[in-house]
Amino acid sequence: LCSVCVLCFLLSPERKAAGMMKNLFTMCAVKIVLSQMEGSSAGRGATAFGTLNPSAVQTLYKHLEEHELRDGDEWISLLMAKDRLLALRLVQVREDYCREGFEWNNLQKVSVETVEEGGINLLRQGLEFE
Repeated sequence: LCSVCVLCFLLSPERKAAGMMKNLFTMCAVKIVLSQMEGSSAGRGATAFGTLNPSAVQTLYKHLEEHELRDGDEWISLLMAKDRLLALRLVQVREDYCREGFEWNNLQKVSVETVEEGGINLLRQGLEFE
């Protein structure tokens, strides 16, 4: 087995999920910061008021194009070489969103619902094959 596969067997499901959530929070932070910098307001979109920080917006979009977001820490680390303050802003927004913005209770509810729906669909599919 490759070292990544071995690592998957050693990590608990919660630890693996936490890593995936960190990547999700990184993407959420990118979206939040872009929205703030683009001056989006009340659903009017970025063009309503113009871009508040055009160079940072361009840097973020270019970085998204150049580097796939597979590991949030690595992605931000690469951005830090281009724009340290922007990268640090993303770190702070990511942490704030994780602590205060994300609806953790709703995650469990939606996850259970999704698993139950998937199970029902698979059971129906299994009955059709008989």
